[in-house]
Amino acid sequence: MTLLPVFAGLVVGWVALRGLLAHPLLPLWVKTSVFWAVPLMAATWVFIMAADDPVLFPDTAPCPREPFQEGVIGSGRVWGVSTPFPPRAYCEWEDGTVYEIAPGAEFLFWVFFAMTVVPLTTGLWHALRDPRSLLR
Repeated sequence: MTLLPVFAGLVVGWVALRGLLAHPLLPLWVKTSVFWAVPLMAATWVFIMAADDPVLFPDTAPCPREPFQEGVIGSGRVWGVSTPFPPRAYCEWEDGTVYEIAPGAEFLFWVFFAMTVVPLTTGLWHALRDPRSLLR
C-alpha cells in the first residue's frame, strides 16, 4: 500500500513542475531555482545525516566516546543521533544533555527546502487554476 502514496506524490510533483515552468508571470530565475535548490538540499541532508558518524573520522568524532570533564557538557556514555526528517544531528549523553552538531547545515536545508516548496506550490496552484496552459 506504500506504492500508491509514492505514485500520487510523483504525479503531484510532476504537475507542479509543469505548472511552474508554464507560469507566464514568474521570471526565469525563479523557475530554474528549483533545479539547483533540490540537489543542494539533498547534499545538505546527506551532510546532516553523516555528521554524527564516528566511523568516517574516528580521531575527530563529534560525539566523543570518552566523556568530557564532569559537568562541562555531559557525563556518562554518549552516542550520536540523526533524524531523517526533520533533519537533525546531535550528541546525547546518558544524563540527557544534548549537543547540536550541524545547526548551520540544518538552517541551509530549510532554506533550500523553502526555495523548492514555494515555487512548486505556486506551479501547482497555476496548474490547477489554468490547466490549459500546460498543453501549450
